[in-house]
Amino acid sequence: MMRHRKLIVVAAAGALAGAAWMLKGSPAYDVLMTLAAVIAGFPIARLAWDGLRNRAFTIPLLVTVAALGAIWIRETWEAAAVTLLYVLGSYLEDLTLERTRAALRSLIDLRPRTARIKRGDDLVEVAADEVAAGETVVVRPGDRVPVDGQVTAGRAALDTAALTGEPLPAEVGPGDRVLSGSVSQGGYLEVLAERVGADTTFSRLIYLVAEAQEQKPKVQRFLDRFAQWYTPTVIATAVALFLFTRDVELALTFLVIGCPGALVVAAPVAVVAGLGNAARRGILIKGGERLERIGKVDLVTLDKTGTLTQGRPQVTSVVPFGGHDTTSLLTLAATAEQRSEHHLAAAILTYAKELGVAPSPVGEWRLDPGLGAVALTERGEILVGNRRHLTANGVALAPAEEAVIAAAEARGETIALVALGGRPAGLLGISDPVRPEARAMLGALRRAGVRRTVMLTGDHAAAARQVATALGIDEVRAGLSPADKVAAVRELQARGHVVAMIGDGINDAPALATADVAIAMGGSGTQAAIEVADVTLMSDRLERVPEAIALSRRIMAVVRQNVALAVAVVLLLLAGVVTRRVFLSGGMLVHEASVIIVILNGMRLLRS
Repeated sequence: MMRHRKLIVVAAAGALAGAAWMLKGSPAYDVLMTLAAVIAGFPIARLAWDGLRNRAFTIPLLVTVAALGAIWIRETWEAAAVTLLYVLGSYLEDLTLERTRAALRSLIDLRPRTARIKRGDDLVEVAADEVAAGETVVVRPGDRVPVDGQVTAGRAALDTAALTGEPLPAEVGPGDRVLSGSVSQGGYLEVLAERVGADTTFSRLIYLVAEAQEQKPKVQRFLDRFAQWYTPTVIATAVALFLFTRDVELALTFLVIGCPGALVVAAPVAVVAGLGNAARRGILIKGGERLERIGKVDLVTLDKTGTLTQGRPQVTSVVPFGGHDTTSLLTLAATAEQRSEHHLAAAILTYAKELGVAPSPVGEWRLDPGLGAVALTERGEILVGNRRHLTANGVALAPAEEAVIAAAEARGETIALVALGGRPAGLLGISDPVRPEARAMLGALRRAGVRRTVMLTGDHAAAARQVATALGIDEVRAGLSPADKVAAVRELQARGHVVAMIGDGINDAPALATADVAIAMGGSGTQAAIEVADVTLMSDRLERVPEAIALSRRIMAVVRQNVALAVAVVLLLLAGVVTRRVFLSGGMLVHEASVIIVILNGMRLLRS
């Protein structure tokens, strides 16, 4: 009953008004109409009083004053009609907003509640929030994965639709990473918990969707401020109209018709519906002002590895230097990269594991973003990274070694150079296949209004140009450090472009933060990249990028349509009141009809 109390108020007041009409001409008519106005008007008056206590002149204040005035001049039907129509419109608005929030509510309903944990030889069921990092979680058919982690045993098909919008299940096995909220459709898994509780991808998704729906775009913030001075202006104008014409009914009609109900709901309905639609498709837009910025993007910058490529690089060549062999070179590389999150590090570690090569223990370790990794071991300092990394640490390359590097780069391989104790130890050539959907995504970007694409990559120029030529990217800037990427983004912004940056690695985070719009590849992206992003693609599908831009533009277009319609209706009705062509009940009916049209227009965004 609490959920539908507005409908109950409308039904009760409507019944009284209907009974009054049947007794028109009798003394009971005015009594019943007044009771109908009081029942429908009470919740409106309470909202008006709450606003006044907070020194806010609200729309309910206009309706309350108009209803009291109508009763005072014994126009009880007008008072009942005004309050009834307002409460009915408010109920329909609540009903619509409730529906547009269905995406968030369905996400919350899908939240994992319990988890099965292996503790010794026992299998214990606990609340999902009680799982600790490092524990092993067992997932059986029908279970929701309660943590983000890595599969250590078993195989299963996981439904990830709630997270990524992907309709087909994903097959996972040992070594694969799984996300909380995925549902096992069959099989058995043991998962080593890495991120738990509020840190899981699913919990963060719920939080970010809720936060996005609460944030307001500039136009909505303007409309909120507009209501603060609009209400007293309408009241003052109505008073002036009465003083000038001595027509109470005209002044009251002006007061009621001036309520900008459609204007108030013009933005929030469209924004919430659009963001809910995006979330169901695996596109997480962080809402508010970002919507307007996304819609204005005309230049997109892209990282290469993990963004335009599949993010699953493979070691394709191993060339030792200086007396090292393949095994010793791989041992050095795996030792330095064992703590790194980078895609190239994962390729090196996977290749070493396949050949049975294990990394050595590491003392001190550090990551130089955009350059490589440094590890201190018993054998000395190990460097793994690009040419600039070795140069920065005083490691010189011989002409013969330079020739080997140039040949590998000419083949389009990304080079990971390895050094031990200040001397080159060899190189690993790594290739990463281009995403099959990358070319189609670039074409869709142009159709969405993006005029130029620029690749910003830390990779060497030959590999970058090979990918750019295959995909039709307009400009390539290779060999960039994180600082260089930031400088490149700022240079493009200085030329007047609204720049979107697509990236996924920790070295992309500074450029993502600098760009006007940051788009992170959520499935393979690092936490740092996802946290600074305005848009996160939960499924890592590149075609979602132009969809996000197109949907943002569509949301803002609907907001502008709603605002234009609301303003036009108010102006036309007020003109009709002043010229005595529009009267209270008819004007209120048109007013509420405009509110419903605005709501329905916003609800179109719930569809794909």
